[in-house]
Amino acid sequence: MTSPRFNYNSNLAKGSGLVNETLALIEFYEIGESKSEFITRCISHNILNKSTEHRTKDIINLVFFDRYWKANENTVKNLKLLRESGLSLDSLKSILFVYTSRANKVLFDFVLELRKEKHSKKITKDTSRSFLLRAISDGKAPAWSDSMISRVSSYLVSCLNDFGLLDKEGFLKVTSPNTKVCSFFLHELHFKGYSDQKIVEDEIWSLLGFEFHQLIKEIERISFKGTFIFQYSGEILKIGWVFKTMEEFIDYECR
Repeated sequence: MTSPRFNYNSNLAKGSGLVNETLALIEFYEIGESKSEFITRCISHNILNKSTEHRTKDIINLVFFDRYWKANENTVKNLKLLRESGLSLDSLKSILFVYTSRANKVLFDFVLELRKEKHSKKITKDTSRSFLLRAISDGKAPAWSDSMISRVSSYLVSCLNDFGLLDKEGFLKVTSPNTKVCSFFLHELHFKGYSDQKIVEDEIWSLLGFEFHQLIKEIERISFKGTFIFQYSGEILKIGWVFKTMEEFIDYECR
């Protein structure tokens, strides 16, 4: 842990994407149970196969709950519903990536910087190390030791691989997420209380690889499915929402 006066902390070094572990925990989670109940069951059933009790607690407390529970306890329930509905692994990875980036500002900003560079260079540990050294110089991160810089640098690149953001040559992929991922976050932001305008201005769209005009076209295309009504004149943007809850949306979208 580091001081909250810094934008970045070293929490990512507790585990990079941990996709398989996260999926196992989501599947094992029972809707409505408390954090302590969940941890107890995970340990007693050795749900993270071959992990020690201490490692299991660390993964759940410092990774799983930090990313998918702390900001909104309904997130785990929504992810479980998506998983049970048969949403593709690639789509789930895109969604997990956004939540991981929200919980780890260092990953969020690193990917935004890479997006602005238009996929122009191969992403290596040196790329992430240079990013971290600039962050320390700018006061966004504490004066980490060389070993900690090395660890966080490594985990930044590992996260991109874990979430499927890099191609075989190590370049950031150009493709944007599929329709269901986009639709999920439109509704997630709506149910968080965002205005329609604030939804399309959120930085997660840049994180996912959308430029504004691409996002507007994608939202318009999604609206033809009937999940919402979309109006955009170039100045006024309005969305007519159909569903009352995320559960209702997920049931319709993934059935």
